[in-house]
Amino acid sequence: MMEDTLRIKPAQNILTPVPFNGLLTNKLLTTLPGENFARLLPYLEPVSLASGEDLYGFGESIKFVYFPESAVLSQIHLLADGSTVEAALIGKEGMAGLSSVFDSPRPTHWTQVTIPGSALRVKAEVIREDFFRGQAMQRLVLSYANERLAQLAQRTVCKSRHSVDQRFSSWLLMVHDRAGSDELPLTHELIAQHLGTRRAGITIAATSLRDKRIINYRRGQLHIINRQGLEDVACECYQTLSQQSLKVSQP
Repeated sequence: MMEDTLRIKPAQNILTPVPFNGLLTNKLLTTLPGENFARLLPYLEPVSLASGEDLYGFGESIKFVYFPESAVLSQIHLLADGSTVEAALIGKEGMAGLSSVFDSPRPTHWTQVTIPGSALRVKAEVIREDFFRGQAMQRLVLSYANERLAQLAQRTVCKSRHSVDQRFSSWLLMVHDRAGSDELPLTHELIAQHLGTRRAGITIAATSLRDKRIINYRRGQLHIINRQGLEDVACECYQTLSQQSLKVSQP
């Protein structure tokens, strides 16, 4: 079955600006030159995202692009057997809604809030129009798209080559970097769904890290006690992905 595609059309109505007052931590937005950011600023809308909230459903058109601040988002794929796996993690280093900018087919995955928090959203047509100006926004979005592809490729390698302990530790570090908090509202079941593995395997890995006093957990809350210890257990993929993410701010 062929899926409908988004089509770029000239804006026919003037979009209503939304006042924004607050600190800005999203690296894509802070990297924009002043003139470009000033043009975008009136259309940025602060939003609070709840844990488990679906921003884009399977096959749905994308109306808003999200720039996370403290929230952490996940791109989730559903397999034929009913299992799930996370393909990409998105935080303050990036944006959600890339396919709407590139006029791609509607997504075959859904984007869900993993760590609740704040974000800025803007209508997708605003970003598309700015992207096709061919200026700073275009360079920044293309640079981030390259980083997202690198994350997808690296995590595919990671899943096929590294142990659950290593993958679990690397994933926790990635979430920690984006959330900016040692306290993470994560359950073993949720982590297993994101890593595409059995819950029992995550419980064994988490117990091992807890016994080493690297993490602690109770009642759906995971606390990172020793970040360096977590880095020692993590596979090489974490460092590779971290270095790639730093390049986003240098389009």
